[in-house]
Amino acid sequence: MAVVEAAPMDVEWMNTTPVEDKYETLGVVGNGVYGTVYKARDRETNQIVAMKRLRLDDDFGDGIPSHVIREVSLLRDFVHPNIVQLLNIQISGLSDYNLIFEYMDMDLHRKLKSYRQNDELMPMHDLVTYSRQLLDGIHACHIRMIIHRDLKPQNVLIGPSGLKICDFGLARICSLPVKPYTHDVVTLWYRAPEILLGAQKYGPEVDIWSAGCIIGEIAKGHPMFAGDSEIGTIFKQIQLLGSPDDTTWPGLTQLEHWKDTFPKWSSTKFKPIYDSRPEMGEQGLNLLSNLLSMNPTTRSTSRRAKNHPFFAQQTQLLAQQSMEQATQQGQQQAPEQASQERPPSELVEVQHQVQQTGHQAPQQIAI
Repeated sequence: MAVVEAAPMDVEWMNTTPVEDKYETLGVVGNGVYGTVYKARDRETNQIVAMKRLRLDDDFGDGIPSHVIREVSLLRDFVHPNIVQLLNIQISGLSDYNLIFEYMDMDLHRKLKSYRQNDELMPMHDLVTYSRQLLDGIHACHIRMIIHRDLKPQNVLIGPSGLKICDFGLARICSLPVKPYTHDVVTLWYRAPEILLGAQKYGPEVDIWSAGCIIGEIAKGHPMFAGDSEIGTIFKQIQLLGSPDDTTWPGLTQLEHWKDTFPKWSSTKFKPIYDSRPEMGEQGLNLLSNLLSMNPTTRSTSRRAKNHPFFAQQTQLLAQQSMEQATQQGQQQAPEQASQERPPSELVEVQHQVQQTGHQAPQQIAI
């Protein structure tokens, strides 16, 4: 693993108090390549936080691993409603680094899994809300020239305050002109085709592809391109989107891993998505088409994506449906209220008539 010398940090961003004295560990949230995340409580404020205990290499004497400095440097001054907030850095020793984040009790992966287990799809309102917040968070990264490079449902947190993107361990600043970057990024199912095919250079458009995969997964209820290998994943992409060529993707045949012998498929025009979620409509399929363009140069930008007409259309439609439901509920409740508000004198008359027939008057009479 590449290592770099530690950059100087502001005093208020470093706390050298033993982590056990500062935080009470409440349980394990999850494990990753670079560390373990715990749910913890601040002993002074009682605030519930997420504590990411970093797993450092044995050769720590060579310096702090680059992924640690990368995540801290990118998040320490990054405040946005759709980006997880780094609260503090707790250093208890030369190799004991803990990053303290705001706590969110759910991630998108577990949320979608719970719907699948119940054979349900996420409600359309949540699909629209989370999709828009995801694109807002990506846009916030891109205007700061940050490429996340590992967007997936496990790295998307959900809580009462909405959706927040987390885990910037693979993120980096995108410099212009674009330089060659490593291919060892992005979990396989959410990896853009240009990376799978061996492109030497890529930019923010790889995050846009991942966003399309995530939004499609929310709509469909299952991962879009669940390949068992790189070639299996690219085949699943082509099966849905159609086989590209040098006309639709100039330079495609020059990519290292592209083969002219690949099977040829026609585009499905996102029919599997429409069949699973017809409420997406034409605008929803158009949004996915813009996000999941095989050619990275024709893929949507985060700014265009977050302002796509799909969101305004769905917001208006959902508001209209909510009003109609409220109206129906009001109409159903009206007869009950009329019965409850019937004058006492009329109820006495009804009871008198019932007694004359030889029947016992009920405690309540619905008319």
